[in-house]
Amino acid sequence: MAHETERDVHHPTFKQYLLIAMILFAITIVEFLLIWDRVGIQDDLGATKIPLLVGLSVVKFYIVIMFYMHLRFDNKLFTRIFLGGLFLAFLVGLALLGLFTAMNGDQRSYALDRAIPYDEHAETQKVAEATTAETEKPPVAAGPVAITVGAKGDELAFDTDSLTADSGAEVTITFTNPSTVNTHNLVIVEAGTKDAVATDGTAAGPANNWVPPGDSRVIVNTILIGPGESGEVTFTAPAPGAYQFVCTFPGHNFTMFGNFVVN
Repeated sequence: MAHETERDVHHPTFKQYLLIAMILFAITIVEFLLIWDRVGIQDDLGATKIPLLVGLSVVKFYIVIMFYMHLRFDNKLFTRIFLGGLFLAFLVGLALLGLFTAMNGDQRSYALDRAIPYDEHAETQKVAEATTAETEKPPVAAGPVAITVGAKGDELAFDTDSLTADSGAEVTITFTNPSTVNTHNLVIVEAGTKDAVATDGTAAGPANNWVPPGDSRVIVNTILIGPGESGEVTFTAPAPGAYQFVCTFPGHNFTMFGNFVVN
């Protein structure tokens, strides 16, 4: 009974909770209207918009801690402890703002004047770069290579599942689309990225040939080849390794792909 009595005395009623929720909702709507460009109020308020928003936030904060956190109904000691911690946090925030403002976000001249370069790191970096230059060999140039690829009629598949070229060779791929209904393209990508490139290509749209512009995963690609049409693309074969070729027309990448091996 003592607990029930204390709850009735020291806690808001249901009607009070409902009224508080309505007040908080109304304040939130006002805040939203102050920053919504379609209303146009923010243009008229100018610099006063920030103080108004801060003031409304303070009112909401006060209502929440007084009623939902029950500070209004608890011992005054709890209110003092809460406000004391809040005031301390506010002072720390002001101190940090003042600190960054005073330093302008720049490094101190004291530290710059006494900075000691880490020579050991620099030497290690030079050795690593020299070793890399020795071990990495540039692609071996080869003569022009002509490759012909086609689609399997109206199927969503290429007529081959493997292409080969030598690194550094000038490669010309001629893609023929004998389909009567489907549009295709041919995109050479890094190994294991065909589905991701196709997904991003869907967002790029047909204006970009269903290929994401500037994608580092894409080696080269043809334009969209309509039914009964053909097209070609010429490029220099990349570094030795395994690559893939794929049609990135939406949905075709799941069955229309193959391996492109660079020797």
